[in-house]
Amino acid sequence: MLKLTKRNLAWQQLRRLSTAIRQTAEDEGDWFYSSEWWGTTSGGGDTVFRSISDKGNGVVSVVAYPSSKPENCYWGKTENWLQKRYEKMYPEHEQEGDFRILGYQWRNLHFNEETRQSTVKIMAAYRDSNPGSIYLMQQAECLAVPYVKSMVSAGLATIASCKFDLESAVCGRKPMKILCIGHGGGSIPLFLASKIQGSN
Repeated sequence: MLKLTKRNLAWQQLRRLSTAIRQTAEDEGDWFYSSEWWGTTSGGGDTVFRSISDKGNGVVSVVAYPSSKPENCYWGKTENWLQKRYEKMYPEHEQEGDFRILGYQWRNLHFNEETRQSTVKIMAAYRDSNPGSIYLMQQAECLAVPYVKSMVSAGLATIASCKFDLESAVCGRKPMKILCIGHGGGSIPLFLASKIQGSN
């Protein structure tokens, strides 16, 4: 009994220590970064879109906040990847200049100034041959809001429990039809499309 008590005590101390020295989260959508995009009751952020909905949703707005991740020391690798992908898709435009990243932003979809419907991260880039033309790319791997991660986890776990060959769909060996219905920022279908090669 004494040995068991000591073991439990040591385990509790280890857990407290690991919690106290928690490192910066590697997942850019971790709640650790929520202070960057949550804003305050007095506002904060820059409104990049605002309109009255003709579908009965009241005032719809999109508010942008700066993102600290990824740091600019990693932008060069992404610029090279973006350039190669563009040249592969549009070989006739190969000589139109290189891509340069301007930065990353969080963007919140708001209904009636209060409800945060969704949060996504975007990358802004331009071509050095045409600095006035801005390209925006939503970051597929970033799921910022916890309930969105829970929905994805619960959905995939349910599918796997029904004996669907999820692994084959992920690897692209088997097609998988996915229907997402909602009025958010589209983060779930984009995430699934980026992770499941057989999705359509």
